[in-house]
Amino acid sequence: MGIGVCQDHTHVFLACARHLGLPARYVSGYLLMADGSVEQAAGHAWAEAFIDGLGWVGFDAANGVCPTEHYVRVAIGLDYRDAAPVRGLRQGGGAEALEVVIRVGELQVQAQTQAQA
Repeated sequence: MGIGVCQDHTHVFLACARHLGLPARYVSGYLLMADGSVEQAAGHAWAEAFIDGLGWVGFDAANGVCPTEHYVRVAIGLDYRDAAPVRGLRQGGGAEALEVVIRVGELQVQAQTQAQA
């Protein structure tokens, strides 16, 4: 698409799906990148629509694919506000700085064997 970020594409998809009468929801989470990069600048967002006979089907409008096992769902809601992975409120004066680092990678599980006597 070229313009906007995944949250924007997801909201456009939701508006179109709902206009067509399809139940649709916003999903926030993370995406294991195909190139193997672990550090990422931000989380990811995609939509799910309820399709008769199939159930909830995911659509990643930003990448033009359906989500796979490389997608990690954190929250679902009607829109970003409902499914924001982190929310908060800051009051008061003074300077502030925020640094966010996101690392998404595969969990390396070691097989354990248990000897029985």
